[in-house]
Amino acid sequence: MELWNETVVEKSYDILNKIKEELDFIIIGGWASWFHTKTVKSKDIDIYVDFGDFFNFQKSLANKGIFISLNQKLKKYESKIDDVDIDIYTPNYCDLIIPCKDVFFEKWFKKIDGFNVILPEPFLILKLKAEENRSGTIKGFKDRIDILAMIHKSDLDRKFLSEIEKRYKFDAKGRVSKIIRTAKKEFEYFFPEYQNLRLLKKLKLDLMKKLD
Repeated sequence: MELWNETVVEKSYDILNKIKEELDFIIIGGWASWFHTKTVKSKDIDIYVDFGDFFNFQKSLANKGIFISLNQKLKKYESKIDDVDIDIYTPNYCDLIIPCKDVFFEKWFKKIDGFNVILPEPFLILKLKAEENRSGTIKGFKDRIDILAMIHKSDLDRKFLSEIEKRYKFDAKGRVSKIIRTAKKEFEYFFPEYQNLRLLKKLKLDLMKKLD
């Protein structure tokens, strides 16, 4: 079950594959959730890029008439290819709760289907913080799907998650608990038995146990 128009997400996926041919990057956004869980695809692309790769990519796009702009307010670079929005974070331009430089330095990513994808634990911190900031929007709704699906379908390292919670001063379990209490339609996108109240209740308990 998809949230976005299938044509849009397929275009986004095609662009992800194309830029992989000329850029080394780490996927951090909705596509990271999809690579880990194969649940809901993304229409936007969010990536961490190191210095050298970024400037080479910028030059390559400029040669094709595609330009990257700097969003100083949000401390990120932005581009658009075939109507697909791409947010690019570098070690010196990243104001997210888990900085780009930390993910590269700590090697908090793994190879999935040929892509470098952020690990589930730092992904959760990033997504939970994003959801907290935009909970009432459609993107916040998608964040909650990604968060719940990641907890449900991935093997979380609770010790590692606890370590980065402390390092970045973020209460992941508290935020997840609130999401589980208030989420409704979100479960439809990754839990086929969502209409079975007994199984749904068990799922909610299991999700919380994975964070204990």
